Amino acid sequence: MTTMTMDSEVSTFSIFKGRVAHIRAWAYMGMLVGMVALALFGSDGYAEDNYIFQLFSMQGLTWMAAGAVAGIGFSFTISKTKFRPYRFSEIVVPWFDGAVLLVALMGIYTLFEPSAAMITYEDQSNLFSGRVVMAMNVLLLFSALCYIAYLFAPDSFIGKLGTITAWSGVYAGGSALLLRWYESYLLMGGDIGHAPVSNLYEVFILLFCVIGVVYLTLESRHKARGLGAFVMPLVAAGVFFAIWLESVGQSDIKPLVPALQSYWMKIHVPLNFVGYGSFAVACGAGMAWLLRNRLEEKSPNAKVLAVLPSLKQLDQLSYKAVAVGFPAFTLATILGAAWAAEAWGGYWSWDPKETWALIVWLVYGAYLHARFSHGLQGKTLAWWTVLGFVVTVFCFVGVNMYLSGLHSYGQLT
Repeated sequence: MTTMTMDSEVSTFSIFKGRVAHIRAWAYMGMLVGMVALALFGSDGYAEDNYIFQLFSMQGLTWMAAGAVAGIGFSFTISKTKFRPYRFSEIVVPWFDGAVLLVALMGIYTLFEPSAAMITYEDQSNLFSGRVVMAMNVLLLFSALCYIAYLFAPDSFIGKLGTITAWSGVYAGGSALLLRWYESYLLMGGDIGHAPVSNLYEVFILLFCVIGVVYLTLESRHKARGLGAFVMPLVAAGVFFAIWLESVGQSDIKPLVPALQSYWMKIHVPLNFVGYGSFAVACGAGMAWLLRNRLEEKSPNAKVLAVLPSLKQLDQLSYKAVAVGFPAFTLATILGAAWAAEAWGGYWSWDPKETWALIVWLVYGAYLHARFSHGLQGKTLAWWTVLGFVVTVFCFVGVNMYLSGLHSYGQLT
């Protein structure tokens, strides 16, 4: 009996569960504290343009290692009396692991960069990030095809292949962005180094990654792989647009305009795209709801119905995506107002971008209000998420391309 119990414990051991996950989570959080301590107490202090390089210097590694050791020690002090599963740690550890993997991939890619003599601002075609982005494009397009095929061949390996290639595309895109950040310091003697969220091409890559992470997380937790046939084609459409942007010369790393030379950019822009990406997933769930509802009415024996999540589940998935995106978008809007006050002297200027951001916020705020206060569900909310995403796309792309204002630096050049 004892042997059987021990075998069971061994078979269920996982670095993502229980005490091991708890220790690893606190080690990661200790590293984050070490990074903050480096900025506050390091010999060079916090120098925005060089902080990333400081992290990977001997001084930075020392601070992070010390933080990790302190975190591990702290993990034992709060768990020494009784062992139990630590749900919070089990949730956050995979996210920390993903971040570490992105950094590791970026570090590997730097080994394939051309020599300094071959890197010029005028011709950036030989930078390695372009090849990584190309790989991302292929992976995401292939993933979309796999998910569509999965609707008609659910018993095949094609569904798992869609998930695998989607995750691979997310990691390729995330590591490519980090690599572009590094490459920006290689150009013009490091004078134009900045976070890779300053133009349409870069933020499209960020958008693909956010959509992928939000969708794949929901797929994993709710066993809703059929939803990928509606979400990933949205990503594929964005990929074609990003390829067009590259073809017309919008992929080059360029110096920041004065208004963007602020730490706010690293916070405001990513939070905005957490909102945009989540709204895209909600749109996919809404389209799936409308299709399933139509099939149930017209073709109740259709084989596709066995693959798609139920109407109730799709309604819940759509709501959960909005519930992730709306707070992030709200915070991004608030921080954007603070940035505007610093850059232009006023919190709100009724600039076209600001106006359309407010419209997007009202659309999804009204969605949540209708759901909670009036119990609205079903077809109305499904259409709401689809049309709401159309508004979001215009706020993101249409305003940048066709309307001028204080945010005109986001236009095509």
